[in-house]
Amino acid sequence: MGELVQPPKGTRDFLPEEMILRRKVMEAIRECFVLYGFVEIDSPVFEYFELLSRKCGEEIEKEIYTFKDKADRKLGLRFEFTSPLGRYYATNREKLTKPFKRYAIGKVYRYENPQTGRYREFYQADADIIGSYSMNVELELLNLAVFVLAKLEFDDYEIVINNRKVLDGIINAAGIGESKKDAALRALDKTAKIGEAGVIKEFKENGINEENYRSFMRFIDLGGLDDVKNLSILKERVNEAVKDESVRNKTAEGIEELLSIFENAGAIGLDFIKYDPLLVRGLGYYTGPIFEIKSKDLSIGSFAAGGRYDNLVELYGARPEGACGISFGVERIIDIIMQRDENALKSLSSPVKLYIVYLSENERLFAYNAARALRLNGISVELSVSVSPNISKEIKYADKKKIEYVAIIGEKEVDEKKLTIKNIKTREEKLISLEKLLKFFK
Repeated sequence: MGELVQPPKGTRDFLPEEMILRRKVMEAIRECFVLYGFVEIDSPVFEYFELLSRKCGEEIEKEIYTFKDKADRKLGLRFEFTSPLGRYYATNREKLTKPFKRYAIGKVYRYENPQTGRYREFYQADADIIGSYSMNVELELLNLAVFVLAKLEFDDYEIVINNRKVLDGIINAAGIGESKKDAALRALDKTAKIGEAGVIKEFKENGINEENYRSFMRFIDLGGLDDVKNLSILKERVNEAVKDESVRNKTAEGIEELLSIFENAGAIGLDFIKYDPLLVRGLGYYTGPIFEIKSKDLSIGSFAAGGRYDNLVELYGARPEGACGISFGVERIIDIIMQRDENALKSLSSPVKLYIVYLSENERLFAYNAARALRLNGISVELSVSVSPNISKEIKYADKKKIEYVAIIGEKEVDEKKLTIKNIKTREEKLISLEKLLKFFK
């Protein structure tokens, strides 16, 4: 016997019943995006590497799958949807209505160490708004997120928010120079994973001393007051510590953006959003508010995140535009559903509503015409392909595929122009006309 062939590391095969759940989750997200006025776009799964790597951050650049085509051009598989969106918008901006609200659902690729909730090939579902600098964009995206999660019956989660302008100000106030800023933020972004000792170790490896870390932590130790008061205190501290006026102004601007979000969140039912001074988000293109949504009861980490990236489209030749987006990690959402309910797959019904069995060649035309009529009315039907069907085996087949109803067509059914319909669960059966069957499934 030959060696079993497995999919590449970090990728997976999915069984039909798993695909029912996956499709259900993605269609629920898609439905919510459409309800909020977002339009779907599509773009290539691979782009020029130079385009993908523009300001994505050193760590992410290492994770991009790259290859050369036959003309020796270096290409890369998309690692998320935002960088390709920057290129897409710059290319098509004259044809787009602004603010441009787009969504995309598809596969992305990252060369990273596979673990729970992390894969090398995975689905993301993104919604973005380009063309506005207003914090109303952030509120709309966070409101959308809550709507999506309600649709998916998620309730035990938290939303945390920060601002890259504020982080930059605290980094400056802590005595960390501009050349070391990105390294410091990358280390701080790993705080939950590697702890304080790990962050200090990374600081030192990048030429940043421990006192800089301690100084940063003192700035964000705000006394546990409510977020609005905490941000006001932070504004005063940074004003006193930062000598560079432009940095002070940027930091103050970032704090005002957060205050605007907090002050308006309650009016739309988002009063549970929390300020997290250690939230970083690793991608280098973020310029303003950033946010993450995390499960409270599972150790799977964040399953949705995003932020503002006002300068991104400029990297691709367009003039700067206000832009902000959110991304849902489809794989993590599905993993959470599976952990939350071990019978999640068993409880799903088949999208096929009816399985039709015809007993001989004499009934073939009637069966095919009945199936066609049902399908034209949007009812999913599977026809048996057995030459000499065994009814008991056919019913077991349908039951295994979680199809609830079986239609049996023999001489009697053809003569009366009706179908014998059997409910597999209740074992009830009745002879019914096609017209009544259509009404029943409708």
